[in-house]
Amino acid sequence: MTNYIVSARKYRPQKFSEVVSQEFVTQTLKNAILSKKIGHSYLLSGPRGIGKTTIARIFAKALNCINSKEGEPCNVCEHCTEITIGTHPDIFELDAASNRGIDDVRAIQDAAKFFPLKAKYKFFIVDEVHMLTPQAFNAMLKILEEPPEYLIFILATTNPEKIPPTIISRCQRFALHRININEIIGKLKEVAKAEKIKIDGESLFRIAKLGDGALRDALGIFDLAVSYCGNVIKTDELNQFLNLPDKEMYFDISGFIYSGDSSLLIKYYAGLQDKGIDMQNFFAGIIEHFRNLLVVKTTSSPDLLDESDITKKRYVEESSKFSQEQILRILKLLFDNEAKVKYSANQLILFESLLVELCRINKDIVDISVLISELEDIKKKNLN
Repeated sequence: MTNYIVSARKYRPQKFSEVVSQEFVTQTLKNAILSKKIGHSYLLSGPRGIGKTTIARIFAKALNCINSKEGEPCNVCEHCTEITIGTHPDIFELDAASNRGIDDVRAIQDAAKFFPLKAKYKFFIVDEVHMLTPQAFNAMLKILEEPPEYLIFILATTNPEKIPPTIISRCQRFALHRININEIIGKLKEVAKAEKIKIDGESLFRIAKLGDGALRDALGIFDLAVSYCGNVIKTDELNQFLNLPDKEMYFDISGFIYSGDSSLLIKYYAGLQDKGIDMQNFFAGIIEHFRNLLVVKTTSSPDLLDESDITKKRYVEESSKFSQEQILRILKLLFDNEAKVKYSANQLILFESLLVELCRINKDIVDISVLISELEDIKKKNLN
C-alpha cells in the first residue's frame, strides 16, 4: 500500500522561486543571503496557509546549503535533504500553540548554548509564537537580546498584535498577504495536471475562492473534491459535495426581485430548501451577489470581481436591470436582517418575509432619472 501525501505537503515549495505570491519576502531574504547580511531574528506574520513556515524552512536550507546558487538551496546536498524531511539536528521547530510554557522556551535556551552539530547556522522556527505565555516571552527575550552568531530565530504568527513590542523590536518583520485568487487557480492547475485530474474552470474558481486567500486551504478542498469526484471534477458534483449553492441560483433570485414576483420567489426558495441548502451560506451568497452588482453598476469594471469570466459577463447584464439606488436599498435590507435571521427561532418565516419585502423594491423606488424625464415632459407640454 502506497503512503498517501496530501497535496499541500506533496507540492510544498522547496525553493524561494516556487513560493506563490510572496515575492517581496523571498527576494529580500535571497538578497540578505547573497550580501551576507543575515539577521538573528525574523518575524513572519499573516493569515494561515500562505507560506510562513515554508519560507522559514527554505531560508534555513538556503543558508546551510553547501551548493547554494543565487540564494536558492540546491535541495540535493545532505543539509537540504535532511531539512526537507525534518531530520536535521540543527533545525528545531516548535509549535507554540501546544508548547507555550516557559519550560519549552528554556529547552530552546539550553539548546542555543551549543554550536551547530553539522550546519553553519542553528535555526529555531517557532510557529504561532503569539500563543507563548508572558513568562515564556520573557525567557525568549533573553536569547534575542544577545544571540550567538550561529543562531537564527524565525517566528511565525497569525496574530502579531499579541506579541510583546520588546520581541517585535528585535526582529526583522515581514507581513505576508493573502494569495490572489488567480495565483491560487494557477497552482491548482499545476497540481491537477501533475495528478492527471480533469477539472473545469468554474470548479477551479470555486475551490480557489473557498480557500479565502490561503493556498493550503484551497489544496485541502481540492483533495476532498478528488476523493468525491474522482479524476474528473465537474461544477455540479462539486457544489453537491460541498453543499454550495449554484451561482445561477443568485441570478434567479435577483431576477425574481427585479420582476417583483414574490410568489415565484417564495416557491423557488422552498425548492432550494428541499435540496437541503444551508440558509446562512445562502444568505451570505445573496449579499455577495448584490455587492457584485453594485460594484459593476458603480464602476462598470467587472474585472474588479473575484469571479470567472463567464460570471462577470452575467453581472454586467444583470446590473443593467437595477438602478444604483435599488441595489443599495436591497443591500441595506439584507444587512439589517442578517443577524435577525441568523439568531431567530423562526428563521424561515423571517426570511420569507424578507424575500417578499425585497420584491417590493421596484414598486417602492422610482429611478430619479425617470422622474426628471417626466418633469421635463410636463415642462415642455406647459410651454406649448
